[in-house]
Amino acid sequence: MSIELSLLEKWINESDNVVFISGRDFSKDAGFPDYREMDADYHKKYRYPPSEMLRLSFLQRSPTIFFRWYREKVLAPLLEAQPGIAHETLARLEESGKLKAVLTVNIDGLHQEAGSRNVLELHGSVMRTWCAKCDEYMDFFKIADCPTLVPQCTVDMCGDYIRPAIVLEEEPYDLELLARAIEYAKAADVLVIDGSALREFPVPNLMKAYQGHKLVLINTPPLVFDSKAGAVVRNCGSFNDIFSKLKLDFTPVDPKP
Repeated sequence: MSIELSLLEKWINESDNVVFISGRDFSKDAGFPDYREMDADYHKKYRYPPSEMLRLSFLQRSPTIFFRWYREKVLAPLLEAQPGIAHETLARLEESGKLKAVLTVNIDGLHQEAGSRNVLELHGSVMRTWCAKCDEYMDFFKIADCPTLVPQCTVDMCGDYIRPAIVLEEEPYDLELLARAIEYAKAADVLVIDGSALREFPVPNLMKAYQGHKLVLINTPPLVFDSKAGAVVRNCGSFNDIFSKLKLDFTPVDPKP
């Protein structure tokens, strides 16, 4: 085991206040590819890039195109994805009392499927659907099982379309949720960040809010934030590989008086 992994293992085992921030690479390891990436055949099917279709104005203007893309690039892969060792380890750490929260920019709900409870979904979740007209929230299957391409709201014969409860470009973030995330990051003893999350708002802000000296960056691009970290884990494999190598103590933490 590398020195960096040994240090990560030691810090987690000695702490009762760990916070983990997850990003797109964490989900990739569970079989949910990045829906914002474009492969060689992408433009044979879609005229617009994901960055354009993930705008509120695009959904409002072209819901048929949005939902065709959403069903193929988000729903279909998500139905096949399964939480892996990394997701399950975080859930066990939370159950033991060592992990206080998972802060995530992922929208797939895989942390909860693995058993994590205190998950702050900073970009929302596809596991919930929402009707803007009725301001009603519904479950995932309202879209997944809907026979029409553009799913319709059935609340009091509304008839408007329902959409995934995710934060699209041009939409505001939940400020109360962001404030809670900042407090978790600020108060953490050990803060572990999936490097791929640093490309997403508000993760750089959460890292800046951290006041401890046990910041761990995993699989970040070289030299970008290295000077801020107490440990940098790189070239040690996927998150499932990394967590399978760690010998973690899941003994329940005694509650503090």
